[in-house]
Amino acid sequence: MFSKIGYSIVCFLFASGLVAQTIESEFIFATNFETRPTFMEGNNPYFVNSGKWLYIGKTADFDEPGVYFYDTSSKERIYKAIPLEAYYLTHTTDFLGQIETKGKRLPLTVYEFLFYEEGNHRAGFVVENKGKASKAKKYFYVGWDLNSNAIDVVEPIYEIPEDDKKSFAQSSYIGYSEKDQAAYFTFAVDADLKDNESEDVTAFIYKIQNQNLTKLKEYQSKFYPYTPEFHPESNQIVIAAYAEAFQNRNPLGYLFQLDTNTFSPFSIPSTPYGICFSKDGKTLYMAAADTGEVRIYITNNLNDVKKTKWGTHGHKLGFWKDSELVWVRNSGLHIYDPKTLKQKKVIPTKKFYKNHVNVSGSVFLPFQKLMLRNILEDPKGGASNRILIAE
Repeated sequence: MFSKIGYSIVCFLFASGLVAQTIESEFIFATNFETRPTFMEGNNPYFVNSGKWLYIGKTADFDEPGVYFYDTSSKERIYKAIPLEAYYLTHTTDFLGQIETKGKRLPLTVYEFLFYEEGNHRAGFVVENKGKASKAKKYFYVGWDLNSNAIDVVEPIYEIPEDDKKSFAQSSYIGYSEKDQAAYFTFAVDADLKDNESEDVTAFIYKIQNQNLTKLKEYQSKFYPYTPEFHPESNQIVIAAYAEAFQNRNPLGYLFQLDTNTFSPFSIPSTPYGICFSKDGKTLYMAAADTGEVRIYITNNLNDVKKTKWGTHGHKLGFWKDSELVWVRNSGLHIYDPKTLKQKKVIPTKKFYKNHVNVSGSVFLPFQKLMLRNILEDPKGGASNRILIAE
């Protein structure tokens, strides 16, 4: 017979979340400029290749262009060299600058890696092009055929002229739809970084499908696109803005419903590090890192908003199973009921890490798993990563 003491221990373990997940794998890779190819750890890893791999970083600018992945099955780091130099050598007149013999060799930089999918044998990224002696910059979308290992799509996105001393460009990965074999990303240019009041940010939302780049939306804002999220089942994109509570800047979000081409601005909380959709896409959750405020929106009526408060120092919000919404904070994985918003349990990060914790860069494969990342785990610069699956 199961004793009362044994029963109490099991209840305690379940309530405290100590049996709520399994560690599928754990890994650590530190930035290394001494070896070739070099490895520069990315700040925002994400799942690619139908969730089989994690994009974890790229080579340094002075090295050959290339990207790194972590294979969740083989538990190995995978390197893929990008054939960018071969394309450049046959299209030099399309670009600024020239090949250099010292320092940075190519006048091309992988500015934002977007997707890598073996299912349709395609990969894509945004490239920044600038010469050594010039302030001018060009930006391109670049498509990569994985079968032939060749660059076969190069589309201009934006150009900053030599005499423009204030503009700054930024690009962000949004997401990938397996059913449509389409990728989405933002590109934005702030005409003056010091001007926080004017709507001087020109933002674009792009779609890549069947080797075609399509500009879906252009809009003006006070803010760069920030922490975009994509819900592939309902074809919705949400884009936030970054503003801290003390700034009183009234940040805006934008919900882009692709099927109806509806683009709706709405008020959002400050520092919205936590953003995710419900499984059916009918509910949108946003959590603020600096105040702990949580807002829940109904996507077909953004004025229908519920508010509550959880906790601060959170870096990612998402589902790892249908019934568990997880606010990934430095203190732990705070797990909530997605309907009542009541906390169900907490899994302390001290279960995984012994010293200081900052879980910036953690990422969900929605309704499947969480890659928990602690950027303070290794003093040499490598983040300690654990891929967790909820039980």
